[in-house]
Amino acid sequence: MIRWLLAFALGGALSACASLTGVEEAGSSPAPAIVLKLDDFRADGGIHPGWEEVFRFLEAQDVTATIGVIGEGLEEPRQEAVDWLLARDARGHELWNHGYCHCRSGEGAAQVREFRGRSLAEQQAAIARTQYLGERVLGITFSTFGAPYNSTDANTARVLADRDDVRVWMYKDTSEEAAPSRKSPLPRIAAVNIEYPVHIPDFESFRAGYAAHRDEPVLVIQGHPRSWVDDPARMEEFRRIVMFLKAEGAQFVTPTEAVREREAATSADGPPAAREAGR
Repeated sequence: MIRWLLAFALGGALSACASLTGVEEAGSSPAPAIVLKLDDFRADGGIHPGWEEVFRFLEAQDVTATIGVIGEGLEEPRQEAVDWLLARDARGHELWNHGYCHCRSGEGAAQVREFRGRSLAEQQAAIARTQYLGERVLGITFSTFGAPYNSTDANTARVLADRDDVRVWMYKDTSEEAAPSRKSPLPRIAAVNIEYPVHIPDFESFRAGYAAHRDEPVLVIQGHPRSWVDDPARMEEFRRIVMFLKAEGAQFVTPTEAVREREAATSADGPPAAREAGR
């Protein structure tokens, strides 16, 4: 996070110099902060080779990422998976609540997903059980939630509203009018992702989406490491995306860090009267 703050400070200094000289080079504005939203870790199956390979690469590059943990996998976890998750947490990667069962039923418009179309009580139980297991098995309180399939509804917003332990919501896909929430959402920009389609990293598609949205303060990009290991080309495309972002000067942050800095910036840039009152 310190590196991210320094990058913004340096970017501001460079912008000031450009204004004084009347010259502003293309691409001189700071790159967005990047949240690597990596989904679907199940601790009951040990450590999948895809997760191992991805994090060997990321840690060799000093890149921070996140791990979406499925609660059901913590019911009877393999100890090596627990140890691996705790080691990633110790390295600064954020573990987050990715639902309990990652399940769905039905087809087409009638399909019901874990957090879309299920009752309030069912959704409460799913989030609560995963929070409980995170604390019991890992000793970690998940402060970020992201639904399986990124599918939520008004009941999801109601459940999260009653939980002070969850602060950040990645990919709230219901409008504030339909499902108001006091949580801090990190939005999804569909054009900017790791995978095109799901499970298949594509550097050129990512680069095109990134170019169109480079002025965003934060970009959350999603991937599924379990899907990348069997085809070396998929892992190579992911590596190209990360190395491109490093060359851009992007800072890799956790969801909690991204929201904290966004709130700090909003507070600092508040109305003049509010700033004067705080002096």
